[in-house]
Amino acid sequence: VSSENLEPLFHNLEADMVYGTGGNLALVPPVLRKYWGRFLEEGDFASWYEVVAWFQNLTAEDREIAGKYLGFEHLDLRRYDGLATSGGLGLLPADTADRAERDLLARDILTGEEKQRLFDLADQFDLLLGDPRDEEKFEFWRGYLRDKRDLHRKHPDYLASLDLPRADDLSAALDYLVGLDDLAHQDRANALGEQIPKQPFLVNFLPILDNQTLLLLFARFSGRDPLPQGATLQATASFVERLGLFGSEVDRVLSQGRREPSLGAVELLAFLQRSEFGPEEDLKLFFELLRDGDHGTAGEVVQALDRDTFKRLMEPVPYHLRTLLEPREFLEQLAVTTDAGELEFEQGIATLLAEPSGNFTVDEPFLNEMYQVVATRGGPGAQHVLRVLGQPLFPLEEFIQRQPEAAVALLADNIQQATDLVSGSDPVVSPPARIIYRLIYADPALASRLIQQFEHRGQEELVVESLAYIAYDQDRLARVPGLPISLEQDGEFLERLLRDQGVDWLGQRLGQAFDLFEARSRAGQVSRDFNSQFRTTLEAATSTLSDDSMVSQLGEIIAKAAAGGDGG
Repeated sequence: VSSENLEPLFHNLEADMVYGTGGNLALVPPVLRKYWGRFLEEGDFASWYEVVAWFQNLTAEDREIAGKYLGFEHLDLRRYDGLATSGGLGLLPADTADRAERDLLARDILTGEEKQRLFDLADQFDLLLGDPRDEEKFEFWRGYLRDKRDLHRKHPDYLASLDLPRADDLSAALDYLVGLDDLAHQDRANALGEQIPKQPFLVNFLPILDNQTLLLLFARFSGRDPLPQGATLQATASFVERLGLFGSEVDRVLSQGRREPSLGAVELLAFLQRSEFGPEEDLKLFFELLRDGDHGTAGEVVQALDRDTFKRLMEPVPYHLRTLLEPREFLEQLAVTTDAGELEFEQGIATLLAEPSGNFTVDEPFLNEMYQVVATRGGPGAQHVLRVLGQPLFPLEEFIQRQPEAAVALLADNIQQATDLVSGSDPVVSPPARIIYRLIYADPALASRLIQQFEHRGQEELVVESLAYIAYDQDRLARVPGLPISLEQDGEFLERLLRDQGVDWLGQRLGQAFDLFEARSRAGQVSRDFNSQFRTTLEAATSTLSDDSMVSQLGEIIAKAAAGGDGG
């Protein structure tokens, strides 16, 4: 997502809003409620604080259930652990007399949904049969089939009770697979090797198996004992076809890699060249098999690849590479090190940021290592590091939070370039006002200097937006004390602006902020309490200052500015 690529954002707002908010209109951003108000109603939660507290209080089992129907599991809620007060409040939030009855009703509804998915599998199974297709998404089908196995484990008698042609075969196959759960890989492969000739229908569900079991199983069926032939799920047919091709290749790479990682790298490169580095789905499956066949050897082999090959693999298998290497090893392959040349360092960071894994928890340690390297390379006159900070995808906001001292030193070293960087930051992903907000916490003096630079450049809108960004600090800090918020830093920021720019200037700009957000509030673009929260934060921040005369002056400025915008 960026200002240059809004399609994922539009998709989220159109397709994922119901999932992401649990269908609760109160959780939809105010600016979108005019649209979604035609489709959604307000639910049990009046705010995100309430819904996060509810979600954090769920038992592990109930949280897993909720995660299948609500999008909260995709949010980074680690800073909000303090909202949890007790465990096991149930799937329904309302603490009412009929709560137990409502909770039971909710579970009955979810059970009905689960059984419906099993019914759909049996009812539509024959429509999915066919020949292998190159475009099959193996991970999607693996997840789909594993979901049905898990549902069968929860409702073991349901499929057999259906009067559908495929129901008995499906029930028998899933019964057998569930019974293998506790076996070791080799024992599981041996058991399947004996059972598949007797129960060929099991072939449809091979994607359910873990990769180690699959490799062992295919080794058993190679040559004189091929897998049973016949109509199977298209996705499984594709999966089986590729496993047959990749099994021996994986064995060859790992065998050579155990002798010497560089020899394994030669074999891996030869395979990649034969396959012309694609198709992407094939490479994903290959690297999964490689990793699960022998994780340690696979990592050493990938580490032995030349940098050009590694970078070429970043586009099709960025997640898989990250699961094979430690962050420092991974960055070494991209030349993101303290001693790399400036050009290759900049290019390496660009590649790293352009090809994320798709999972923020996977990416986090690699980004943290990158921040550390950037911080180490920074210092007076480190122009190449400033260029890195200015790369379109560089997460400047996160860098400020992770490495505040280094970030402040780099930006303060050249205030003009720093102003360019901040004012030019992506208005969708991390707008300039949010960068200033992070800098207020890291160094109020630098944040004040940048605001004054905006003013000198005639960027009044950025000044006003930045001043208003602290509006909910008092409220948020009271609700979640662990957040990176400091009313003391907010107060110092205001004091510096007053000392440097004067009473009239600060009063005018704060007044403009109140006026702007009063208009936005009336238009339904922000919450109705925005200005009252803004004033509360300004007053709370001012009260932290030790200079009584400064407290008095700021108090008068705030009162006058708020009155002009109906903030009081």
